[in-house]
Amino acid sequence: MRPARPAPHRDGPGRALAGGLGLRRPWLLWLLSLALAQAPKPLQVGALQGEALYPGGSGVSYGEARLVAQGLGLSLWQGEGAVALGLGSRQRTFPIVKEEARAAQTGAAWQRGDKVYVPLRPLAEALGLEYRAEVGVRLTLPWARLLQVERAPDRLRLRFSREVNAVVQAGGVLFPLAQGEEPGFQREALGLLLPLPRPPDRLYYPGGGQVILEWGPLPRPGPLVLLDPGHGGSDPGIALGDLKEKDLTLDLAKRVAARLPGSRLTRTGDETLPLEARLRQAQAASVLISFHATRGAAVNLYLPKARSTPLAQNAERLLLTAPQAQAALLKVYAGSPHRLAEALEKAFSALGIVVAKAEGPYALTDIPGAAVVLEVGTERLKDPKAREELAQAVAQAVQAYLEAP
Repeated sequence: MRPARPAPHRDGPGRALAGGLGLRRPWLLWLLSLALAQAPKPLQVGALQGEALYPGGSGVSYGEARLVAQGLGLSLWQGEGAVALGLGSRQRTFPIVKEEARAAQTGAAWQRGDKVYVPLRPLAEALGLEYRAEVGVRLTLPWARLLQVERAPDRLRLRFSREVNAVVQAGGVLFPLAQGEEPGFQREALGLLLPLPRPPDRLYYPGGGQVILEWGPLPRPGPLVLLDPGHGGSDPGIALGDLKEKDLTLDLAKRVAARLPGSRLTRTGDETLPLEARLRQAQAASVLISFHATRGAAVNLYLPKARSTPLAQNAERLLLTAPQAQAALLKVYAGSPHRLAEALEKAFSALGIVVAKAEGPYALTDIPGAAVVLEVGTERLKDPKAREELAQAVAQAVQAYLEAP
């Protein structure tokens, strides 16, 4: 006889199932919350609505770049492999990738079909947008206030309480999400409109919430001639009796500067000026002559043996082939030390002075502009009249170099 089976409890199976669910519920809840966190959410961008996506399941919210730009009046640029959004002087560029996981891991933009999505929080931090993530994601931009308008012939400078964009359109310039009471401006639903009889020729953002509008031809930049008196301060250089190199080079450089309006000196007094400080000034120079002294009566020119910047490396070739107008503009930003040296040789030759040239890794000659080190014998520098003749020759050579076709 088989033993009698105990009567099953009615809640037995339910109790077992409940126990299993009790063990698994935290995991199920975690998976459910994770799935909900990565699901698309409503996206509010200004007055526009869209969808925030979470590529790769990383929890990083993305929004369509074009929607974000339209909703907040941002500038949008998209090229091969990159997308950029801007607000005034601020800009954020993202490389574009097609893999979800890679986009989220690297903070890149994500291309999904024919649309490009950008990470919203990094964009907000870069451009000063307000980012909120609650039930959905909201991107907002507070309205800017027009604080000041400076008017000048063919120029307007506007200053706002934050960075703004300016959109040139028929009849004027619109500043999206901006407001103000300045005379001559009109309040529009989208922002502040400045009616203009003709659009500006140039529009740029110098920062600090400023927008500048300009009309007329663009002023051509002029060349900067930088004269560097060697040594100075605690570094006297060589001495010839009571005459010190630092004083002789400063006197010669000042005499040259007096003949070259607009030129500058790296130092104007007896001050210690480290090489690093001279190099910082030299980077913006179209022409640089660094003055030094040597014993005797020799005159030596030192040129760079090699040049490191791509523009400087190509300047010699470009100056040979470019039309005169372009060559003159090129000399503002890059130049030919060899052509400058030739002009100096010719000017010194008229004084009966033979110049010796050498090439090497001289720090002050490896700059984008035309730069040489000019070393003059103390026997010539000790006579003020000779310094006048030398200064005239140097000034003539610089002018000849800059004006040469």
